[in-house]
Amino acid sequence: MFSGMKSVANNRHAWGRRFVLAACLVMTSFHAPYVGVATAPAAAAQKANSAPRTGLEGLEKQVREFTLPNGVRFILVERHDAPVFSFMTVVNAGSVDNPFGATGLAHMMEHMAFKGTELVGTKDYDSERPLLDAEERAWGAYFAERQKGARADTTKLAGLERAFAQARDSARTMVESNEFAALLERNGVQGLNAFTAMDITAYLYSLPSNRLELWALLEGSRMAHPIFREFYTERDVVFEERRMRYESSPFGRLLWEFWTNSYVAHPYGWTGIGYPSDLKSLTRSEGEAFYKRYYVGRNMTVGVVGDVTVADLKANATKYFSDISDAAPPPPIVTVEPEQRAERRVILEDNAQPRIMIGWHIPAASDPTYRACMAMADLLGGGDYSRLHKALVKEKKIAVAVSAQTGFPGEKYPNQLLVMVVPAAGQDPMAVEQEVYRVIGEAMGSKPFTQEELDGYKVRTRAQMVRVAQSNSGLASELAQYQTIYGDWREFFRGAQRVQALSLADLGAAMSAAMRVNNRTVAMIVPPKTADAAGGR
Repeated sequence: MFSGMKSVANNRHAWGRRFVLAACLVMTSFHAPYVGVATAPAAAAQKANSAPRTGLEGLEKQVREFTLPNGVRFILVERHDAPVFSFMTVVNAGSVDNPFGATGLAHMMEHMAFKGTELVGTKDYDSERPLLDAEERAWGAYFAERQKGARADTTKLAGLERAFAQARDSARTMVESNEFAALLERNGVQGLNAFTAMDITAYLYSLPSNRLELWALLEGSRMAHPIFREFYTERDVVFEERRMRYESSPFGRLLWEFWTNSYVAHPYGWTGIGYPSDLKSLTRSEGEAFYKRYYVGRNMTVGVVGDVTVADLKANATKYFSDISDAAPPPPIVTVEPEQRAERRVILEDNAQPRIMIGWHIPAASDPTYRACMAMADLLGGGDYSRLHKALVKEKKIAVAVSAQTGFPGEKYPNQLLVMVVPAAGQDPMAVEQEVYRVIGEAMGSKPFTQEELDGYKVRTRAQMVRVAQSNSGLASELAQYQTIYGDWREFFRGAQRVQALSLADLGAAMSAAMRVNNRTVAMIVPPKTADAAGGR
């Protein structure tokens, strides 16, 4: 589920935000005394006609939506060409919302959502509930003694640890493992998955359309009344996942160092998987409190695309999703990352494949300039057509791979434009780093991006949007995520128009604002012989 780069990978999968985000609506003012009664509609029509074409105008008109009294919003596009439907439930809570001292908790919620309810995943819930309570008490007693540190009674601590293990094993005797997934598999599920990103947590799969009510029952129940069985077993799984993907991998260690050094205040810097000490201390009670706080109706959007009617979806949603809490959602994070005033460098000495990561702080996805940042990243390192690929890989052959993207590690708040380079064998990583800056310097000075390059980006963006919109799962994902990030699914279509309206001046302004030496964080793996010369933070 969650991987070392999952927040990046999943945001990249939601490519619509990477390529079409923007947030500024152009407002046209006029003086009423000089306008006749027919002028306002005419002006609106003229404005609509002047908007850049995206090829998705007809699709927008097919979108339907409704909201339950508890705040759960449903967005639907009916497609009756095949008897299937896809959905994505997006919860407006991700790893950025982890409480201090409980990093990794949002990711645990994703795992717990597959453990079932009072009806699914248990042999007998009435018998299971007391065992779960006993397990929690046993953990609390063990943890309290463990927290005494050097003052803990080691004999007592060992006994409490054994008691907790016994209580955990007893609770597991009532579990029907993987029953939630097995039930869906027997009913033709495809693409059963979930992910925890920094900004959101999402749940998705596809089913035959005659299983709509089954879907509503299962999805509504686990969103309203999940049972956090096997919490401590799953917590150990997550801990091992972290060890494998970060501590046992040279690139994972580099990513961790880059990530945690890129932020000094904002919880984007806490990473998604969590700190080891936090993971070893998480409790089921903390998880249930987090779920109660964030998994509320007004914090959820469900996108559905396929062979489903509005009437059927609304009837089933009302029947099975109405138990979700109608409490007010938590407010957005108020901490603002302070302006970076000095370059930060991380040098990891290792005999592994050298790698280079360079990040520049940029605005959040809702900022009007963000679409220019996305275009800038694409033209610098989005593919074999990009400046960095041509210079480093094709011409000088000093690198074997180059990429660039916005949205690290999220997009809801100010984030980073990230460039990653894999140097070719025998190349000095720091010399390759300087070539990256040379190419960027040319783009900002003697060789600015051309209209042809920008037009190519617009064509690629439009084509990619159309491809995703043709997919039931892709469109359900985009509409639900746009509603969550922007508060309006229509931004999926407005953002596409703004990409088509980008100018070279927009790109130049974005580069000047972001790509400053004192605004960047650099991390690299270097061979041991060059580490001393690299310096570090």
